[in-house]
Amino acid sequence: MEDTTMLEDENRPVFEDLVFVVIPNGNAQQEEQIKEDILKNGGRIQEFDPDKGRIEDLAELTHIISSTSDFPDFEATRDQFTPHVVKPNWIPQSIHRNKPANPRSFNPDPALFMSSVTICVGSDLPDGDRDNMIGLVIAVGGQDSPVLLKSVTHLIALNMDDPRCQLADNKNLKCKKVLPHWIDDCFRLGRMLPTGPYTLPDPDILKNSADLGPIANHAPSQHIRDATTPAPTDIPTPVSSPSAKRARSIPAFSGKRIMLSDDLQLESRMRTTIEELISNGGGQMTSDIDEADSYVCQYRNGTDYIKASQAKKDVGNLSWLFHLITYNTWTSPMRRLLHYPIPKDGIPGFEDQTISLSNYAGDARVYLENLIKATGAKFTKTFRQENTQLITAHEGGQKCEAAKEWNIDVINHLWLEDSYARCEMMAVTDPKYTYFPRRTNLGEILGQTQIDRQAVEMHYYPSPDTAVSRIKKVTKRGRRATDGEGTEQVATPLAARTKGRIQSESNFTTPAIGRHSSEKENETPGTSGSRGAKSRAMSKIAESATDIALFQKEMKRAGGVLHGGRRDKTAGDAAEKAKKGSRESTGSKRSFDEMSIDGPSTEDEPVEAPKKAKKARKEKDKKPPIQYRMVVSKYDRWAHQGKKESDDKTKLRELGIAITEKPSTANMLCAPVIVRTKKFVTALAVAPTVVHTSFLDYALEHHELPPVEDHPLLNPEFEALHGFSMDESLVRAHENKGRLLKNWTIFCTTAVSGGFDTMKEIVEANGGVCLKWEGRKSVRPTHRTVDAPETQDMSQNLTEDDGNTLYLISEGKKSEVPMWKKFRELAAEHSMTPRIVKTEWLLFVAMAQYIHYKEEWALNEENLKSA
Repeated sequence: MEDTTMLEDENRPVFEDLVFVVIPNGNAQQEEQIKEDILKNGGRIQEFDPDKGRIEDLAELTHIISSTSDFPDFEATRDQFTPHVVKPNWIPQSIHRNKPANPRSFNPDPALFMSSVTICVGSDLPDGDRDNMIGLVIAVGGQDSPVLLKSVTHLIALNMDDPRCQLADNKNLKCKKVLPHWIDDCFRLGRMLPTGPYTLPDPDILKNSADLGPIANHAPSQHIRDATTPAPTDIPTPVSSPSAKRARSIPAFSGKRIMLSDDLQLESRMRTTIEELISNGGGQMTSDIDEADSYVCQYRNGTDYIKASQAKKDVGNLSWLFHLITYNTWTSPMRRLLHYPIPKDGIPGFEDQTISLSNYAGDARVYLENLIKATGAKFTKTFRQENTQLITAHEGGQKCEAAKEWNIDVINHLWLEDSYARCEMMAVTDPKYTYFPRRTNLGEILGQTQIDRQAVEMHYYPSPDTAVSRIKKVTKRGRRATDGEGTEQVATPLAARTKGRIQSESNFTTPAIGRHSSEKENETPGTSGSRGAKSRAMSKIAESATDIALFQKEMKRAGGVLHGGRRDKTAGDAAEKAKKGSRESTGSKRSFDEMSIDGPSTEDEPVEAPKKAKKARKEKDKKPPIQYRMVVSKYDRWAHQGKKESDDKTKLRELGIAITEKPSTANMLCAPVIVRTKKFVTALAVAPTVVHTSFLDYALEHHELPPVEDHPLLNPEFEALHGFSMDESLVRAHENKGRLLKNWTIFCTTAVSGGFDTMKEIVEANGGVCLKWEGRKSVRPTHRTVDAPETQDMSQNLTEDDGNTLYLISEGKKSEVPMWKKFRELAAEHSMTPRIVKTEWLLFVAMAQYIHYKEEWALNEENLKSA
């Protein structure tokens, strides 16, 4: 008789006996497609009630579809084996394979930091190195493809001569070709690093430092967006708001009861506004912690904080609440470090620390400054011998050199984030915190660390059975506790959590590691009706154990994945000794003159010399107070003259002038002519004193500041051409006080001349919000209130604004036309008048400092055809 078992199994629907819930992600079309695919392939769907924000019956589910870990029930799924949480693309992948794909490779858990990665290892790498890399990537959520497919995101090779690199070029595949060093460095830090310095054919990490310029500034990290301070002072403007005819509301509060703590010390106006937003969004205010769903407070103390935390309610600070208001999307308050209440007395041990920063700028610097203060440590802008640590994004600059000479710990920001997240000072000797990948600015991976829930519970709101739960919870996170002291850390959060689960199974033994990583590593636990929850749970443990065991084994290898554990130890030791000797030799020759504070460091902040040197140079080091913070634009004297520029800035500082790159802090603007550079235009918003570059020439030549009125910036030709007066602009800027575009939301495409980021900075310098327009109508525009402005003098500068006009800054290109149509539809849906304009409109408004519009700035299909 013919065996039909296999045939029946192949004909079985892919999602038979599986029960799903789909967490909304703002993309209704994608959600409907997912549900349709599930139902067509035999699955069942449990509806998610967005008003309640919680999953009805977690035990009945097998899978949760969510693009992020940011939903209230995620923590509950981490503490049990089912349901699986998978990203939306798990559905089509499973259908394509005709069986459920490995859920761990699609898990949005941030600990699985390579879940978006599929690697293919080049043909020229040794088998041992290939197996090591595959094992490590799979251990943290990534996937391996034995052949080069379109789904491969990263091709690992030593050079472009590798046959698979040539094949990728011939097929025009979009995968990134990177050195294996990238994987090694990612695992040293437990983060997915940018691939730029490792990218073939000309990777920077293989070049001599002398042939390369300084490391580029890091791109703004999205992980710290609106999470740079635990105590914001202004209520944000939501990126989406309903029509001005209706009250502003935040649907994220729908059905929620919110309690505000007294320790927030809110003034009555702000409290009233917050309460109105919550009420209009369908939420309720309460003063009873037992009734509340969410508790908002400043500090991790008090009866209400403990009660709310123990009851698993959402506990966040004002920054978290404002994030919900801004983006109208629920997010866990533990996802971002400064969205969770801060410890009132800091983190134990930090009270004796004095920390400085290097090579971080903008929001990254603000975030780290506030994080340092939240730990209870002292933050200093000036770097001096009394500092205990220097946190830097890379090993470059005067501060790093000084720290090495003075034997001060030079560490990356992961030490600070991990210490804050785990509520204890981590060891600065951990290699993870002292490693700086070549040519990489670590500011790009800022803010990815999340609050350790178990650590916070243990320190701030322990349950009644603390004596027992303390050991269990610490062990579960992969650490060993002895009377509450000392810890042994596992390499990554994933390894820690999984190791804890494995150890908790009394009769479970880690299986032996397979000889080759491709042997059934992507097999998925069975899903037929006869396979119950227990079977799936044990399969999941076994599935994780192999990968984690391999991960832990490979992390112990001295050579890392680059050498397969076969590195020549003697050679390595010799190289390290040579490097150390060179460093000591360099340090011994460095004079105190080089470390003096005669001029600003490479970060516009001084490095303070040792006390003995300062005493010897006391008179020379005295500086006058800063009289002018100056923004300089188009100064030919410094063009391609880096050394001269540095020397001149030192001389100017001795005269009371500090050159700054931040227009918002300036009180003087210097240029040879009126120009439309980003620095010049944004600086006008602060109404600075404007002078000609002859002012600087005189100061540098005569070693004294000349009268400002002797060096005016006169450019009547420019003013006539662009139709404004600089003198009148400065008067208006003084009246506007940087609020000309307050309450404005201006859209801008990425194709504009000058770039989106430039337009964004100009808008924000004048108090507005600039959003990237990509043709998605899910963004809801804001009607502006045209009540009397905050200063009466400013009213005349706003006469042309009716509050109902919506602006899009675009470029006169055919490729932009489809987005114009969608923008008009967006404006029509919200009863607003659309205006699609050239960049000229914004440049005029920012430079003239009043709202004005001309038809010649308009963009439409007709004038595009005529052009």
